[in-house]
Amino acid sequence: MPHECDDCGGSFETLTRLRLHDCEDVQSETSVGSADLGQSQSTSSSPADRGKRSAAEVDTLLNRFSEGDRDALHDAVAEFESTLSAALAEDDGGEAYRDMFWPYHERVSDALDQATRSAGWNFLENVVDVHDPTATDELPLVTPTIANAVGRNLIRTRLTENVEAIPVAALEYLDAVAVAAGDTADTTQEEVHAYGWGIGHPDHSVADRLHARVSEDIFLVNPTLEHAFYADQYAAVDLLEALLRDESIDGTFSRPARDDMPYRRYLLDCAYGLKTDDHWPGMPRYYDWHKEFDDTFELDDTVEQRIRDLVEAAGFDATLPNDWTLRDLGI
Repeated sequence: MPHECDDCGGSFETLTRLRLHDCEDVQSETSVGSADLGQSQSTSSSPADRGKRSAAEVDTLLNRFSEGDRDALHDAVAEFESTLSAALAEDDGGEAYRDMFWPYHERVSDALDQATRSAGWNFLENVVDVHDPTATDELPLVTPTIANAVGRNLIRTRLTENVEAIPVAALEYLDAVAVAAGDTADTTQEEVHAYGWGIGHPDHSVADRLHARVSEDIFLVNPTLEHAFYADQYAAVDLLEALLRDESIDGTFSRPARDDMPYRRYLLDCAYGLKTDDHWPGMPRYYDWHKEFDDTFELDDTVEQRIRDLVEAAGFDATLPNDWTLRDLGI
């Protein structure tokens, strides 16, 4: 059912699109006749006040969702964006933003995950479409929260069905976020690590896209490749081999009081936990997929040997103990 804006008369397919559309401010029919009134209005519309009102609305909408109103969650995501925007406008070094982001990041991502599990990928795809990471030069502030829910369901789909069942739109979304996120957007980058679970998809080449941006995005590609091993260790080791044999990947990064680290050596860090039971990828936040599915992972001996051969071929074993294990590859 379409929803109509009372101010401009525009019609929108979803409540979220209604809430986010550009609508000219409706001018008051009465002019402000006193400085006191003007000051009062200015005070009442401060970023802090707007943020508090918006946060209260997020609470209300999340409560409605928990009571069975699924449409309220679309509004909650949009209101969360408004809350973060108001908090970001405060001149306090980001304290208000952090205070707003972290409590609601978990609650909203949990709700999005719950809604997707009950209603299917179409629900989350609509949220992704509305909060498009490529629509403007800046990512929506709710991007890491949406990416978290996308990542959870990407992993779940891969484990319960197969790679073909993962919607291409989900992979395109995480890839677009990874490309658009700046170097300082740590939380956003961390929430897209689950992109690696799409490796081997017939209609979206995760391997090709990671290879293409490894030199510009080494710190994101490495943990994404780690996830890929748990999804398909054979496809992942193929990608690792392609990266290590690509001599054009010749970058390094500096480390205090230590030698510079070659990118290709750093990529081997992705194999650190593959032979242990006490180390699992930590993203997406608030989601332990290996516990949900009581999942165990066993690295194939042939895959381990390929990793060892790659280390020796590149000469990286020269700095490792004689009896080195995959854990020694950790940086």
